[in-house]
Amino acid sequence: MPQCAAHHCHGLPDDAPLAFYASEPRLPKPNGWPSSNTVFPRTSGTGRVAHGAFYWTDFLYDDHGTVTASTGGISVTAGTPSFGTYTYPAGAARNNGADIFRAAVARTKRASYWRVDWTTLKDPRIPVAEWTLDRDDNSATGTSDWAGAAGATSAGIDTALIMSAKGARLIDLSNGHSTPVPMTVDRRASSFIARIPRSVLRTSGDWRVRLGSGLADASGSGFAPAADSAPGQTAIYNAAFRTRTQEPVAKNYWDDETQSMRLATGDMTPFSKVIRWRQLRKRIRTPEPRPRGWSDRWYVSSIRPGNGVRTDPATIADGKANYLGSVQPYAIYVPHNHHRRAAPPLTFLLHSSDQNHNQYAATTPNFVKGACEQRGSICVTPLGRGPDGSYWDSAELDFWQVWHAVAASYHPDPTSTILAGYSMGGTGSNQLAMEHPDLFARSITLAGGIGDIDSLVNLRWVPTYLAGGAEDELVPVTLQAGEANELERLGYRFRWAVVSAIDHVSYELADSFADAVRYMSLGAPVVAHPGRIDFTWTPSNTGPPTGQTESGIGWTQRPKLGVMTTGAYWLRQLRARNRRHDASIVAKSGERPDRAVTAIPSQKIDPTFAPEPAVVTTQRWTLGSRHHARPILRLRLRNVGSLRVLLRSAGFRAGMAGRLIVTTRTPVTISLGHRIRHVPRGHHVIRFVA
Repeated sequence: MPQCAAHHCHGLPDDAPLAFYASEPRLPKPNGWPSSNTVFPRTSGTGRVAHGAFYWTDFLYDDHGTVTASTGGISVTAGTPSFGTYTYPAGAARNNGADIFRAAVARTKRASYWRVDWTTLKDPRIPVAEWTLDRDDNSATGTSDWAGAAGATSAGIDTALIMSAKGARLIDLSNGHSTPVPMTVDRRASSFIARIPRSVLRTSGDWRVRLGSGLADASGSGFAPAADSAPGQTAIYNAAFRTRTQEPVAKNYWDDETQSMRLATGDMTPFSKVIRWRQLRKRIRTPEPRPRGWSDRWYVSSIRPGNGVRTDPATIADGKANYLGSVQPYAIYVPHNHHRRAAPPLTFLLHSSDQNHNQYAATTPNFVKGACEQRGSICVTPLGRGPDGSYWDSAELDFWQVWHAVAASYHPDPTSTILAGYSMGGTGSNQLAMEHPDLFARSITLAGGIGDIDSLVNLRWVPTYLAGGAEDELVPVTLQAGEANELERLGYRFRWAVVSAIDHVSYELADSFADAVRYMSLGAPVVAHPGRIDFTWTPSNTGPPTGQTESGIGWTQRPKLGVMTTGAYWLRQLRARNRRHDASIVAKSGERPDRAVTAIPSQKIDPTFAPEPAVVTTQRWTLGSRHHARPILRLRLRNVGSLRVLLRSAGFRAGMAGRLIVTTRTPVTISLGHRIRHVPRGHHVIRFVA
């Protein structure tokens, strides 16, 4: 995957948190693997060949087997249920112990290598993997029953390879003869690798291979029954080699619908790949798949909060990470007319509370068609490490690192980034836009609200869309009213629709957001260098409100994560004097005079608004003349300890003489170009040369 050093990757804007620019960590290469470790596809459900090997990436967190009498017992997925309901025994499985992350097959002159990477490998004794081989790619020959009590079938197989922490064995399915083969368990890389000498298994022609995983039995020679399975049900939790096209998008939050349906009868037949040994011998290289439409991709995070998945009921609304590994998924929509040389707009669709990264893929095809396909925009939904992170702390880190990954692969236009989301995702759109207003062109909040808070002043240059149901029982309309009223008082641009006779859940399921899409499509880019900056921030790491009816947002201040307040427009390195209180700046550059603005509010009842009639309040701007440029900077500061002014971005040419007029309630250190000024409290006029 391409890497982006700070400010040196097309698609990354300036002034994001440091975590945004950091190079992605590399996953460790497992011992015993003879080929590359860096060419696995980044798209789940796809494969490729390169460097004498076949590489496959599976779906993440799809290890749910099939349906049992159990309800699944996984509270963290209550809003995004899997189709399979297998669960794990308590302990080292960490609710994710048989989840295949990647698989690979390599060839050398002397041996073939068979590799399985696990999403979670806290204890290598937990999982078992079985490869089945159809070495003539003929379903009419061989047998159908899998070895090792897997409880699975697929026509035409003749050989099996079972891998566990106890070792690997190659099984002739015609007579049951078993041959031990060398096996490597690499806990650091979370990998199992079997090496099969060519004297034991010759590799030629085209082989159809399949792969399934489950819980290892006590001997490590086969499968233990799934924890909640009924007698006769398959022991397989995860079937590899399911493609994107085999798993439908609608209502399929964890990409496991087809897996669950097939495993209900133990039928693994549809899930296979053909290994063409000639391709591996000639070291043919195929391109990495980059499909159009929806797909799930993965990246490597800079943190690993733990192992596996936190599923107990106490975690469903605690705001902490639930999906703990260093490898994290995100959903991406690539328009069908996307050209790799173009720089498309980028739209974040932030998911709701109790939802996951596939929320919009699963539930809102009309919204996606308008916001993504018809606008020609790449759309992205991060997981945020769980259903309730509120895009704060580690969930906000996930947002920035997902953006980095998308920019490295798709090179979106950094001047056309829009934030949008539903419920918690809508609140997150507001929050991120206020934390970093110079990065976003617009903010779209659907069925979310933050109330009347001081940091709304940060949205001067970010037009804001609000919409919610008049009967919303989870996010009361009063929260949006507080925000809309304050935006109107400030003279800012916004549009607010109160939709009649609809509640919180029904509004999303109606999938009728054409008005929001039109607001996205107005096309004004990110404002880069305004004349006036208003910015208020919370300098301490502060979580979001605990109740959905409360005003406020979270502010992430985690320097160790590389996520904190950076600056705004031509201001940088903002530091508060006292971290226990909010800080604020009003800055004006006379060298970048803004056009005069007249705010024009209006309100109407729109009977054609979908999905129901709505009261629509709008405030727009009409622009007047622009004042003549003057070499004056004005700063009005409250609880600001230090800041840097980027003079060139503020409009001052090198060598230009200027005046800085400062009003501050506390002493402040101001960096002007290469000079540092220590300014006492009060009102001061300081001359400078840019």
